[in-house]
Amino acid sequence: MNSSEDRYAIRSVDRAVDILAAVAASNGALTVDGIVADTGLPKSTVFRILATLTARRVLDRDEQSQTYRLGMVALVIGARAMGELDLRRSARPHLESLVASTGETVHLSILSDDNALCVDKLDASRSMRMASFIGFLDPLHCSGVGKALLAFQDEPVRQLLMARMRFEPHTPHTITDPGRLAEQIVEIRARGYAIDDEEIEQGLRCVAAPIRDHSGAVVAAVSISGPTTRVTQDGLGDLAKAVEACARAISQELGAPQKVTTP
Repeated sequence: MNSSEDRYAIRSVDRAVDILAAVAASNGALTVDGIVADTGLPKSTVFRILATLTARRVLDRDEQSQTYRLGMVALVIGARAMGELDLRRSARPHLESLVASTGETVHLSILSDDNALCVDKLDASRSMRMASFIGFLDPLHCSGVGKALLAFQDEPVRQLLMARMRFEPHTPHTITDPGRLAEQIVEIRARGYAIDDEEIEQGLRCVAAPIRDHSGAVVAAVSISGPTTRVTQDGLGDLAKAVEACARAISQELGAPQKVTTP
């Protein structure tokens, strides 16, 4: 950790990470004494941090052996991180091809709580690049990737997500009525891709398509975004075909079935 980062470090969090790393590296489970030996932390400090981590299910404690191992929360976080890593690795060559063929900015996003989380982005080769970044959160009701992710979820999940939406307006074109969004979802599911027509930012247009995993479930979305001067209404059809082809190629990399029935 460099000197500029030291100013923002929280000592207890830093120590908790040391303990998690020690348990994860043990290939099994560690006793308190083992954690103390591996981390060099005082036993009293280790006891306090372990109490918090076990209460939050980040670590589990075996009462019989008095050892600690990774808990369900840690396993879920790790599995999600690995899933995103596999997705990005599988998608990257196809994203690069999409940027090369269209010259526009490409995003890869996943559903994260009530938003679309950008996990990869490739900038356009032209000027007027977008200010988005990896880790950027897009709202579901007015972004291309958000609507693509929302539209192809199972009905109960989609209804739950829509019930939680705040429908905040970002431009005069933003859909703020649940009924209108429901109508658009029917259209998206019928044609296979979503459009953001200056709904999240004026002068910006986007087309996005869903990506499926081995089970056929939609786990991500890929999009092309660019200024309306380049991403025109007349050109949307060709861009949609390119985005859909990219989404299908990534889906195949993830083992998606050839034919999927939209739920």
